[in-house]
Amino acid sequence: MRISRLPITAAAILWTFLAAASCAAPRDWTSHQDPNGFTVSLPPGWKAAADRQSGRVAINGPASQQVVVWPVFLPAGLQRASASAVLRRLAASAGFGSYAWREPLAAGDTTIRLAGSSGDRAAVACFTWAASAKGTAGYLFITAAPSAAYRGQEAAFTGILESFHAAGAPAKDAPDAMPFVPWRDPREGAFSVQAPSGWSVDGGLFRVASVDVRSALSITSPDRQIRITFGDRNMPPFAEPDQTLAMAGIREGSPYSPGYGVVFLVQRYLPGAEFARQYVARGPAKGCTNLVFTENRSRPDIDNIVSGIYRRFALAGMSLELHSGEASFTCQENGQPMAGYYFAGTLRTRAASMPGGNWHVEHLLGYVAAREKAALAQQVMQRIVASIAINPEWASRQQQTTMDTSHIVAQTNAAISKLSSDTYWSRQQSNDELSRRRSNATLGVEDVMDPSTGRQIKVESGSNYYWIDARGAIVGTETHTLPSIDFRALTRLP
Repeated sequence: MRISRLPITAAAILWTFLAAASCAAPRDWTSHQDPNGFTVSLPPGWKAAADRQSGRVAINGPASQQVVVWPVFLPAGLQRASASAVLRRLAASAGFGSYAWREPLAAGDTTIRLAGSSGDRAAVACFTWAASAKGTAGYLFITAAPSAAYRGQEAAFTGILESFHAAGAPAKDAPDAMPFVPWRDPREGAFSVQAPSGWSVDGGLFRVASVDVRSALSITSPDRQIRITFGDRNMPPFAEPDQTLAMAGIREGSPYSPGYGVVFLVQRYLPGAEFARQYVARGPAKGCTNLVFTENRSRPDIDNIVSGIYRRFALAGMSLELHSGEASFTCQENGQPMAGYYFAGTLRTRAASMPGGNWHVEHLLGYVAAREKAALAQQVMQRIVASIAINPEWASRQQQTTMDTSHIVAQTNAAISKLSSDTYWSRQQSNDELSRRRSNATLGVEDVMDPSTGRQIKVESGSNYYWIDARGAIVGTETHTLPSIDFRALTRLP
């Protein structure tokens, strides 16, 4: 978990995929607890109401903004090929029948999105589902606003959907039945989370360098039957091996430092699914025996949406790609059956026309628990994830630190560049150039270059233009007139 690097819109979507729980909202937002069984955070002036019969929730803003959340169940299975038609029918039933919907947008294997418009209004509809032998359960989400204002409402839409939580009667051991208490990073006050009361929490923000900050948490139940972790303070940023590093003797597995306290580990890029599997084996399950991975898969449903957001934030000439994955496993720990889960999202950064690239683990979270408590561990982890809140004052300070470091790097590079111009070889080159010009003036010659071959030639001074043919004969002229078709121009050197 690198909280200083993730764009807020990408974070919102990621947490929405991982957990359907409320999270910290802006201070002027209000929490709406509805007797129909849901909670949601709302900006000032927004209202929420539920249709008890259909279960559909309608949320309306003061400037004709709309958000619809609708849990649905289809008695038949659902294939992706027919999902677009199902989404259109659901949208029409939700009051959006007049909208013209465009072709589906990439979202994932069990998620489909449509953008549409009606008159001066724009909307995005999304349907995500899970199929079973009994039918298909899913959620419909629709956001709409006047077309001219839609982009400006995206942050509000994201915050509302991120905070929406369908509440039910809590089971005895469910997280909703547990008291949660706030925990704040003790090192720099960078972030806070909600953790179960009585559970031990250790970690915080670890500053390795001015622009290399790593947040890591370890949360353990009182009986030590559940261990949940977020991030890893020992996880460095990575540099992909390339020819330039190899020529310097820096190969895979070696540390590499570009300076300013930042140290990369040279390692080939690992997508999230592969990284999660390797991380579990060498970390959380290192002390276990009989390790078996029950599932190890990529999460393109997250990548397709979040990578698009990263591309909007990337600098010109840079590419950002997120590859997410997860690993579920079982093992034995001191003879006790254990179960676990880890999610990893690795972010790859590349510059156009440059070899290699850098990457780091943008998201890393999971748990190891006694097998009978795995479901509880999953729910507690999701609630903690959804409660993560970054301190805006710290974020502002960190942004300034990053800018200051960038200025230091730029100024240092400028000083190094100036210093290098005063080296022996630079002075020698200047001396050689003066000698060349003095010699040419004494001998009555000047230097020209053949652009076709790069060869430098001395010719007798006195002409304005010089030409050479295929046999090597050189001719000088006063005007830029080709002597014959066999000649090509030579370039005069200063």
